[in-house]
Amino acid sequence: MHLFRNFHRYTSIKTKGVIYVVVLILFIFLTVSALVMSTVKKNLVEQLNQFHLSIARKLAQTSADVLLSRDYGHLMEQIRQLKSSGEVSRVQIIDKRHVIIVSDRVAEIGEKDAALTELLARQGRRFSAPAKAGADILMPIEIDHDLLGALRVGFDWSAESKRIDRELGRTIRQILYLALVIFALGIGGAFIISRALTRPIIELSREIEKFDDEIYPRNGSRDSSAYKDESLQLRAAFTRMMANLRKYLDKNKKISEEREKLTCMAAIGQMSAQIAHETRNSLYAIRGAVSGLEKTDSLSERCDYMEIIKEEVQEMTRMSDDFLQFARTPEPEIVPCQVDDVVQRVAELLDPDLEDAKITVKRLGQGVPPVLADATLLKRAFMNLFLNAIQAMEDGGTITVQYQVAGEFVKTSIQDDGPGIPEEINLKVFQPFFSTKINGTGLGLPTVYKLLVAQHGEVDLEDSEFGARFTIQLPIAKTGEA
Repeated sequence: MHLFRNFHRYTSIKTKGVIYVVVLILFIFLTVSALVMSTVKKNLVEQLNQFHLSIARKLAQTSADVLLSRDYGHLMEQIRQLKSSGEVSRVQIIDKRHVIIVSDRVAEIGEKDAALTELLARQGRRFSAPAKAGADILMPIEIDHDLLGALRVGFDWSAESKRIDRELGRTIRQILYLALVIFALGIGGAFIISRALTRPIIELSREIEKFDDEIYPRNGSRDSSAYKDESLQLRAAFTRMMANLRKYLDKNKKISEEREKLTCMAAIGQMSAQIAHETRNSLYAIRGAVSGLEKTDSLSERCDYMEIIKEEVQEMTRMSDDFLQFARTPEPEIVPCQVDDVVQRVAELLDPDLEDAKITVKRLGQGVPPVLADATLLKRAFMNLFLNAIQAMEDGGTITVQYQVAGEFVKTSIQDDGPGIPEEINLKVFQPFFSTKINGTGLGLPTVYKLLVAQHGEVDLEDSEFGARFTIQLPIAKTGEA
């Protein structure tokens, strides 16, 4: 068992395929050869028996005529011819008196033969076929069912065996020639098939090794597998890659956790700096207004200073609300809803702003199936996108909202006629606190992103020939789904 396991591990599939095919062909060859040789030998022996019986029948017919005519000389001449040709080795004939009247051995003439006498005593009407190779044939001599005597015919089975061996040798040579052809075709076919089967395995092993080197490079050459079997090499490479991949993922997980902490701290610092900056500006204005109140006695100037304080407080309140809305996204209540209904409601709420800015809203592709979303959060997201579009289109224009089904999602595009977003800042528009506006907090589009992700949706800025084009994807609500 241990030897077979080592053979399996340290032998390539091509070599094993050739060996297995050779063993299989050898087993089939030996089995078929034994069956063929046995059948051929049996057929040759049966053919010889039939030939011997035909000789015995002819002698029996000739002997019947001789026993009637008593012309023993003609019969002796025939027997001498048969012996000289090697077809028989012994002949004896007895008559009704149980006396040998014809024999290839002159000394036996006139004597009695027990076997032939017993055959006559039984008055057998059938010849006696030999029980085994080398036995003589005993046959009664009769005419019209009248028993005249008996016949014994013997054959030279050593010569017959040599003849059988020659025929068997010829058959063995033919089988060997056929076996050589089969072996050549089998080995060639096994090598070609094994090569075709192992080539994808070898290529896959190389790809795994290449990927393994990319994710977990080592100094120096990598240890090659001690196995020669390509499937075991693939398994070893895959196991090694999985182990290194786990190490790589664990390492990256730790790096990601550290990066997330640093990012969080950076975001907190950036938010704090932004809040401090905005608050400081407002506090400077408030401090100036308070100082003015202290110095003036004019009622109108006091009213102006009080108005400045109110505006700065409102600005600080608005800024605080933006930060709070971005930081605290409420838990969405996902239910089936129509996107077009939400867009229509946003357009109604912003109708005064749209009218002042001379902007119209065009909706295309209504009739799409309902989506799974929180209508309130979705309204906030569209509100931010519409406000951005209104602020971007200073000379008026059109906001085009288009709906279409994309697989299992409803895709909603919001296109404006503004100047668009420069390509170099496309990747920054969803980053918190990034804004191209002088008084912008940089939380509008990041808030849209957070609101859509909370509803298992997506938002993206697509390339457009003019203006800005934002695309929102939300999953379609299936029947009976809540």
